[in-house]
Amino acid sequence: MADILQFEVENLPGQSPARRWWKRHHQAEENRQPGEAQALFVWRDNEEHRDDIERHYLKMLTQAKREVIIANAYFFPGYRLLHAMRKAARRGVSVKLIVQGEPDMPIVKVGARLLYNYLVKGGVQVYEYRRRPLHGKVALMDDHWATVGSSNLDPLSLSLNLEANLIIHDRNFNQTLRDNLQGIIVNDCKQVDESMLPKRTWWNLTKSVLAFHFLRHFPALVGWLPAHTRIWRRFPHLPSQKWKPRIALIQKIQE
Repeated sequence: MADILQFEVENLPGQSPARRWWKRHHQAEENRQPGEAQALFVWRDNEEHRDDIERHYLKMLTQAKREVIIANAYFFPGYRLLHAMRKAARRGVSVKLIVQGEPDMPIVKVGARLLYNYLVKGGVQVYEYRRRPLHGKVALMDDHWATVGSSNLDPLSLSLNLEANLIIHDRNFNQTLRDNLQGIIVNDCKQVDESMLPKRTWWNLTKSVLAFHFLRHFPALVGWLPAHTRIWRRFPHLPSQKWKPRIALIQKIQE
């Protein structure tokens, strides 16, 4: 954490309010002994780190031996991650997924039903959070691995957005996070069982498949669009008094 904070301070503008506040309230700490926890800063961008966060999730699901809990407000990953979750559940790992019970977009709910069929019938325990809008983006594995960050497991986070997560190896942190997630499951969630799944009709299957592919591929298509560029309009340089404030304003913006 000290390295991350130091990086932020060094890259803030020299006279920014944030940098002045930091210098007033924080002094350099010397001879501070590091704790036992290990943390890895992982980010996703549209250049060299497009799938770094997703790869850590896949690695975690492959290595899990006893338990995996994932809590995401928006959960719509690709087939590789869905298959890894089912595969972990089928080899005896307790795989629990906490998702938003009432998504803010109807199409998300339609597409989610396809995932419910695939996951629940593969042994994954799916829980819908019902208390309030879910903002969590966390996961844990066994008794030592956890991640907290900005990335959902959905097309926007995995294909377009700039995201960052911390991968944490620490038993105490893992246990604290597990206690909180188990409390949410018991008190604020409803488990999705096979009786709640929609009937497998051709119409329901068609709707789910269309929604799934739209949600999966639309953000990637948006990422291919050209970026908007600012359009400048040059004002004529007139000596009259009424134009001088406008010219000064344009010059200030350009600076």
